[in-house]
Amino acid sequence: MAKKEIKKFEFSKVGSILDNIAKSVPIVLEKEVKEKKFISTGNYLLDAALSARLVGGGILGGRIFGLLGESGAGKSFIAYSICRSAQKDGYSVIYIDTENSIDLDGITNYGIDNSQDKFRLIRSNKVEDINIAITQLLDELKEAKLGGYEIPKIMLVLDSIGMMSSNKEKEDLLKGAMKQDMTRAKGLNALFRSISSDLGFLDIPMVCCNHTYLSQDLFPKEISKGGMGLVYSASVLGFLSKSKLKNGEEDDMDLGQSGISVLFKTQKNRLAKPKKIRFDISFKNGLNKYSGLENFCRPEFFDKIGIAKGKYEVDKSTGEMTFKPGGNFWYISHLDRKVTTKNLFTQEIFTQEVLEKMAPIVNDYFRFKSLSELEDSENEFNKIIGDEEDEDDSNGFTDSDALDADDIFG
Repeated sequence: MAKKEIKKFEFSKVGSILDNIAKSVPIVLEKEVKEKKFISTGNYLLDAALSARLVGGGILGGRIFGLLGESGAGKSFIAYSICRSAQKDGYSVIYIDTENSIDLDGITNYGIDNSQDKFRLIRSNKVEDINIAITQLLDELKEAKLGGYEIPKIMLVLDSIGMMSSNKEKEDLLKGAMKQDMTRAKGLNALFRSISSDLGFLDIPMVCCNHTYLSQDLFPKEISKGGMGLVYSASVLGFLSKSKLKNGEEDDMDLGQSGISVLFKTQKNRLAKPKKIRFDISFKNGLNKYSGLENFCRPEFFDKIGIAKGKYEVDKSTGEMTFKPGGNFWYISHLDRKVTTKNLFTQEIFTQEVLEKMAPIVNDYFRFKSLSELEDSENEFNKIIGDEEDEDDSNGFTDSDALDADDIFG
């Protein structure tokens, strides 16, 4: 009996089937590589920690970013800074204030344009109302885009999740019943599940702030309330904690500090390696865009960047001018002068040229390695191990001489 010929069903036909399905079902088929659009946070190091891009990085369009931390750690301040950067890039901002913490007049103090075509402020703390407002807005924008309209550049901010309430919680309070409310967490979970895909399709970034609390366990840890919706949906989750900043500008009325030093830890990051960084927010001058970059101005990078602690002096053996690391002053090669740490973070020192020189070093520190780089590292490892195994055991090689990661990858 002759074998029945097996016909191939090409994948191109599968694509045609999906195209036909998309005509009747509201699904989105992405066929082209989209240009990545980032919005700066206002600090170069924070941009790099979020996106592995020192220059031109920050929060990515179409993604959800969570800023979590204790009260007064700078969550809202960073959100304002992102709003300011977004408006400079042509975005209009929709700011949902659940804390009644800002107004249209006060927001201008942070450099934000409060005109109606650039900024809309929504006041509500009911999860049900906010769910309807956001989902209905995105549904209409999606329908307009599918209909051939070019939608405006928009950014959403939700500040904050921790202060959101629910109708059930209010009803229980009116009845005098102090019951645990699960409807808020369920409502928030439903919100993030329903909007994450639409945000990506519309290329709308969303910044969400949330409070953290210490758990009542034997070994307390930081936790946030409001369900797991933000945790699962966010591309980046950053935890902020603070300490006092003292830079010599304090007076008797400053409570012993001139600002806050922020420790930012990325607990989850789909765009870069999760790392922790530190930068300063001054009460007088706000968020300095260069704060934190000093961590990469190290002697081993001086030949590339031209900034490090040390001085130029004559090498007695050669008679040539050489850089000698050490001391408390920063030597700036392109200015040929020394400065203190207090005077380091200026545009005169961190010029665009200097930032471009720093970018490969900083980006490589934060970025994920590509598959080809990992394969090259593995091949190098196997080659070294293979060479060692081929040698005679009489050469004295012992377990104590075994290679570790530092030997191979430096």
